[in-house]
Amino acid sequence: MSHGNRPSHPRRRATNRHPVSPLGLPTLRALWERQAAEANGPDGFHHVHGPHTHGWLLDDAVPELLSPVLHPDHDPLEPTFFANLDGPLAEALLARLAPTRLAHRSNGSPPLGSLLRAAAEHPDDVTLHGFVVGPGRCDERLVAEGAILRFEADLLVTEQHAPDCECELLWAYVVDELGLDDALNAPHRIHRIHRADAPDETWWRLLWA
Repeated sequence: MSHGNRPSHPRRRATNRHPVSPLGLPTLRALWERQAAEANGPDGFHHVHGPHTHGWLLDDAVPELLSPVLHPDHDPLEPTFFANLDGPLAEALLARLAPTRLAHRSNGSPPLGSLLRAAAEHPDDVTLHGFVVGPGRCDERLVAEGAILRFEADLLVTEQHAPDCECELLWAYVVDELGLDDALNAPHRIHRIHRADAPDETWWRLLWA
């Protein structure tokens, strides 16, 4: 299983391990509208990369969808992280986002569209996590950098993927059963997690970062 080279990752601020309460729908839309207006104004900063347009997240009504799962960052240049993106929300995003948005990958991951479809088609077994780069930046985008999935097997998965590591069995399930066969490389990190709301179930985190 190839893990590939990892490109640079957005600077992550120290955050609580558990999701924080969102600021609310009006606040998120108002925040992003202000960021887009400033970026598109005469004094707006434009990075050398990116299409230099700001606001497609607003046009696609993404604030209305994402507000329950993320906590906005008031710094327009900082990514905003989300967790627990579930099946119904994934289905709504699939219906809303253009194909070009759904084609985005995170460090060799499956395309955003494939990850959203896996969550939508397996709502009891898959949730997604990642981040949003808001309208204040030229590389405005929605990124799913990983998945939390249920796989009822007591596998040995080691950090360095030693010879006795059984991550290939988990990855085969991801490809064959969840349909995530279009990743450029396997996740950079795989580990088992404990869910307080499902103590008797076996869940795994896959991260492309």
